[in-house]
Amino acid sequence: MLAYLLIVLAVVVISFIFLGFNIFFRKKSFPETEIGRNREMRKLGLTCPKCEEIRDHRKKKTISRIDPEKLRIINP
Repeated sequence: MLAYLLIVLAVVVISFIFLGFNIFFRKKSFPETEIGRNREMRKLGLTCPKCEEIRDHRKKKTISRIDPEKLRIINP
């Protein structure tokens, strides 16, 4: 039973090393997964959903401004 555990542990360790070879030994940086910071995604026109929502909210806010002088009070 202990032999199986050691074999499985060795396979996991070797897999981990192979998966992270470029990062551990070649000192390449990990690929950027954040949409707003990834150059390739920006080239495709993709932006961060949070930034997009803020931009849309600002547009709505400027469009839907109410001019208080144009308001009328209607008596029921």
